[in-house]
Amino acid sequence: MPRPSEWILPGRVNNPLMRYKAILETSLAFSRTFNSRNTEFQWYPLWDQTLSDLVADVSNLIVAPQFPVWFVPIDDGPEGENDGDDPEEILQQLFEEEEASENQNDDEQVGVGAGDISFTSTVAEKDADSVVVDFVILHVTAVAQPQPVLKARYGGWRITTASVSLLVEVKRFVSRSLAGEEQKVEILLRIVEASTDLVNQAAHVFLQDPNRNSVLAIAAAGPYWRSAKIHRTEVYGTMHSLATKDPSYQAPGEQRPDLEPKWNAVLRVDHARSRDRLRTIHNSLVDMGVLGIPVGV
Repeated sequence: MPRPSEWILPGRVNNPLMRYKAILETSLAFSRTFNSRNTEFQWYPLWDQTLSDLVADVSNLIVAPQFPVWFVPIDDGPEGENDGDDPEEILQQLFEEEEASENQNDDEQVGVGAGDISFTSTVAEKDADSVVVDFVILHVTAVAQPQPVLKARYGGWRITTASVSLLVEVKRFVSRSLAGEEQKVEILLRIVEASTDLVNQAAHVFLQDPNRNSVLAIAAAGPYWRSAKIHRTEVYGTMHSLATKDPSYQAPGEQRPDLEPKWNAVLRVDHARSRDRLRTIHNSLVDMGVLGIPVGV
């Protein structure tokens, strides 16, 4: 339990339930029984909980898992105002699909174990239009939707901007048979791998938004992590490599290589120093702007 002088994640202030939940999520991921393959997916609950608790006191900071940070279709236009379905409009369709699937063979995926399935790649394929990040924190702004054009789907509020403020890449923990210095070395190697992915993801963010100059990033391996603020000037080489896939791209005269972001030291997420660093990240996210809670919500 944190000492009185230590900073506590906002979602865990006076809330021992959330602190206990984080302990159970860590135990679940370390379990040789319930995570026998030592996969990264079992670490998602802990990081989802940690990120949600980190921004629990800010209404317009939203945790989004498996989020595509760049998507530039060549032929597709934006969805129109009247495109898409409200939840109440698709209920009947869902019931019909469920009924139609009742007779399908439940064993059609026999032979494929949970540890063999890659639910989503965090590295863009050669001709892909997007890269999917394990978690992002979105900073959104919104305006009240005028009553004459109010639609139930928006809940009275319309999102005006949604920007990726924090990227989080989670790798699986190292072999649980390792200990001491050997374990530290392997943890660092996994985190460096996650850091490399984050450079690629940050480049996607900067290509998507030419006005963005930096983005926060967390590279994790199980419960261990480090962070950095990745600047546009540090990923020019990766941005160039990605942009050359666009036939209309005109390369600048001077090719600039990537620079190494200034990564912090590796910490374990449930230790006091980790909470101090998360406080710094929290303050940086808050500085992007907070929406007050409107009356009547």
